[in-house]
Amino acid sequence: MIRDPAEFLQRIPELRALCEDAGVRRAVERGDPFKLYRALRWARWLGRLRSHRQVLDTLLRQRRLFARPLKQGGLFLGTFNGFGATLLGSAEPDAEDGTSIATHAVVALFAVPLLPLGAYVVRPADSNNPLSRSWTFFARVPLGTLPWLWGRVVALSVIALVATGAARAFHASRYRDVYVANAFEQPLSVTLGGRTLTVAPRQVATLTVPLGTQRAVAVSPDGVQVDAVELNVRAGPAVQVWNIAGGMPVLLRDVVYSSMPSANDGSPATVYCGQRFIELAKVDDVFVEPPLQLSTRSGGSTTRRYLGIATEEGVVPLELCSTYLLSQDRLGETLPFSEVAARLSGWGEAEVSRALQAALASGPGALIRFTRSSLEARPKDPEAHRLYQWAVEREGNVEELLSEYAARARAEPDSADAQYLHARLLRGAARAGAMERLAERFPDHSDTLRSVAHHRYLAGKWEGSVKAWERLRALDAETATNSLDEQVAALVALGRPAEALALLADLFKSDDAQLRRTVAELHALVAARTGQGQPDALVAALEQEHEGKPFTLLRVRAHLPLKEAPQFAGERLMSVIGKEPGAALEEARALKEFELPSLTEVSWALAYGEAVRTASEESERSLSRAYVLSPRQREDFRRFVRGESAALDPDELSPEVRAAAYFVRSRDTSLPEAERRKLVVQARRDDGLHGSVSEAISAWTP
Repeated sequence: MIRDPAEFLQRIPELRALCEDAGVRRAVERGDPFKLYRALRWARWLGRLRSHRQVLDTLLRQRRLFARPLKQGGLFLGTFNGFGATLLGSAEPDAEDGTSIATHAVVALFAVPLLPLGAYVVRPADSNNPLSRSWTFFARVPLGTLPWLWGRVVALSVIALVATGAARAFHASRYRDVYVANAFEQPLSVTLGGRTLTVAPRQVATLTVPLGTQRAVAVSPDGVQVDAVELNVRAGPAVQVWNIAGGMPVLLRDVVYSSMPSANDGSPATVYCGQRFIELAKVDDVFVEPPLQLSTRSGGSTTRRYLGIATEEGVVPLELCSTYLLSQDRLGETLPFSEVAARLSGWGEAEVSRALQAALASGPGALIRFTRSSLEARPKDPEAHRLYQWAVEREGNVEELLSEYAARARAEPDSADAQYLHARLLRGAARAGAMERLAERFPDHSDTLRSVAHHRYLAGKWEGSVKAWERLRALDAETATNSLDEQVAALVALGRPAEALALLADLFKSDDAQLRRTVAELHALVAARTGQGQPDALVAALEQEHEGKPFTLLRVRAHLPLKEAPQFAGERLMSVIGKEPGAALEEARALKEFELPSLTEVSWALAYGEAVRTASEESERSLSRAYVLSPRQREDFRRFVRGESAALDPDELSPEVRAAAYFVRSRDTSLPEAERRKLVVQARRDDGLHGSVSEAISAWTP
């Protein structure tokens, strides 16, 4: 027996044979005509009831057989601005009563179906406009195959969207994206919140990480740890950027779109060089270029915030960040990425020099820490030991340092490096004597030869200094060029300027840009001192090679005529120090940290000495940041120029620095006149190339 609450079998006797299919039988027993129609449709799709295929197809073509009575309440029919609901189509028309089956659907643009709502047996009223006719409804019938499938697809899509949104919301409550910026020239493997990603050189990548305090580590392909920080990854719309070691020039700027452009469109950019973690709210375009145009109201404007990377043609990101921080007098903030760059370069000379300057500007402790890490990375390199010794001496821990290297020398009596590194910590005549003895034991040790040539130069032993330097040049030409200025001055003091100029002309053929600038400067000084050749010949040659760009700093250092006004306080100081000491001290107050290494030794000595003598405290503080003399040497220098009972050690100070000190002391009117005249004579004698000191003797007013 088949239960038939809706009396389907009486109305459609053909259904009894089809009830051999379990799905059709269940639908009949449930009494729902729509479910019965779908059961028949599924049986047809799935290939069941093959022996009854003709009957099945006949029934499925007559949806009126499966009609339901209409519920109370009419259907909504109507549109607003083209959107609403209407009846579409005319299926299974009946010619006798004029009825057909129409689909009730949500539409756009009056007739484009978006979502089918149901199907009805209807008869339209007479009307010439199909979009505004009225209808008579008789019954509801199952949707046709295509509308039914379309409705299910739309429903599933909505469910999928809701599920996706929920999943995203849940994910966002536990995770977020962090941008990772790599300014270095090597790919870096970064790990943050347990996730690892390789970030290409000079690029920004995105890493999805859990919320909370996360350990962030960046490592080079060679295993060098580039950065390690703790980041507070927080939920919210704010953009978070991990700028590895602070080396990427990340910038934030407002882009103004206006129908009437004005001079105020846009605003100065904020650059985040040196900042490791950046968190910014309300950013519209993150590391993608903002649109070129936006529609605005007539006379109105709109603004978008853009976060990107500052660029300059031919300049890598690290250099751009360094330049920016230097311009802000924030040299110390370049240390994190400058130190990493030195490590990644294998402790290259240029990279170490930049990091060293940054460490000097970073305050007490940074210099020793950096030089110690450099020494740990290359314990057999004498240059690393020299830097470490220099840093410790600057901090004043000389005795402890001397004990450490004395022990090394005793432990390695046959090591030229160990003996040299101990001897260079001795003071004055003791150091010079120790180096002479070491040169006899280790005649081919280049660092010892360089030290011997230097101490002979300080003592005014010109011939011996030149001989030691020539032997050094034969052994190690690169090391020899580091004391080129001393040997050129020694040759001039010996009355051999032609040899000095020939040597400089030969070295000017080098491919080393820095060496060529040093040579050009020395050539100008020697040519001006001796009247042989054109002083600016080599400087002009360099400028011509650079499309006529003036080398203002080089011209100032070489006492050559300037082609343009100096832009920096250091350049202006050097240009006026020999003429107007008061103006030079004014410029000293404005010195930026990055300008200090560019000051010539003699310009610094004259300006610092005059600042001390005249009690110009602000100028003295500014100049004291330059490391020309050790703290002990600087204190001796201060006492001497103030007219106190003190002496300058000729075995430690260069002739130019002594010349500056002699002249500044000679200006102390409380000293006996005879002593003051003697000091001026000594100053002229030690100013071998007749530079700033000789100029000051003639130009400074008493």
